Amino acid sequence: MKTIICTYNIKWFEYQFNADNTLKTFGSSKKDKELQDQRDGVIKALETIQPEIFGVVEAPNTTTTVGVQSCELKLKAFLNLMGWNQYEVITGYISPGRQELALVYDSTKFSAKHIPGGKAGSKSNPPFDEVFYFDTDDDKIKEVYEFYRPPLEVEFTNLSSNEKISVILMHAKSKGVFTNVDLLHLDRESVKNRKKLFAECSWVRARVEEWLEDDRRIIVMGDINDGPGMDYYESNFGKSAVELLLGDLFDNKRLLIHPGGRPKWGSYGWEPSTTRFKDPITERNVSAQIDHILISKNVPYVENSYKIWNPNKLDEAKPIKNELNDASDHFPVTIEIEW
Repeated sequence: MKTIICTYNIKWFEYQFNADNTLKTFGSSKKDKELQDQRDGVIKALETIQPEIFGVVEAPNTTTTVGVQSCELKLKAFLNLMGWNQYEVITGYISPGRQELALVYDSTKFSAKHIPGGKAGSKSNPPFDEVFYFDTDDDKIKEVYEFYRPPLEVEFTNLSSNEKISVILMHAKSKGVFTNVDLLHLDRESVKNRKKLFAECSWVRARVEEWLEDDRRIIVMGDINDGPGMDYYESNFGKSAVELLLGDLFDNKRLLIHPGGRPKWGSYGWEPSTTRFKDPITERNVSAQIDHILISKNVPYVENSYKIWNPNKLDEAKPIKNELNDASDHFPVTIEIEW
């Protein structure tokens, strides 16, 4: 059975919902108009792509203290609005702050369960809600890292074939420098952010190694906030965070695949791109490819099915250019697999 897999960073999707998990109703203010346009844009994008399994990055909030907010209930309300009543939502470890990670799937075709890996108390491969010890600067001293948004680990079972696939959805540390204080210490903040990003991706790679031992079919996807050649500070470490996830070039059998290939530098930045950001120095928009889908070699994917739904580059996306731009500051990424 062919299945469309999608990862989609929907900018501040939380703003579509009330604290009681219901959808907001909008008035005539400028802000309400923007939120209505976003809602219409997300619906049009999903209806066009028709993903059967899709990861939502920047998914709506779940309350971890007193309260009733639920990412799952909010997304179900949105799916019901679309008429996608057969779709279910699964989350894992909840973020201590705002925004979550969620996987949405067609429950008539698949079952799903949260399958946290790692060993409790381990320094090299702990569960994603614990801490990770990693030497990012090669000084023989391991620093301690933890996820702000723990990656979501889900095992999907194809109900027609009983075949399984394991998915890790992640939202990695941003390398962005956002405040005036950070700009005063640009070099320090940039190096610190990249170290954090490398630690997070090394941690996820440890999980991939664990799952490869079990001969699982693996998909790692989401907003990785990096890509080959993305910034100057990458050269200090010799590789990008995405390349850390892909694995060791000298262990070919255990490498993950990036079916989209390496992006190229163009007149507006990296192409094809999944998002744009404003450079804090030049104050110009730069295109970047930071949303990715990586797969293990035993995942049977359809050749040339990897798509970045950037309407400036992908013909299929051009008819919904306005809706994609209204929906988010990121574009969806999809791949089709056969299992």
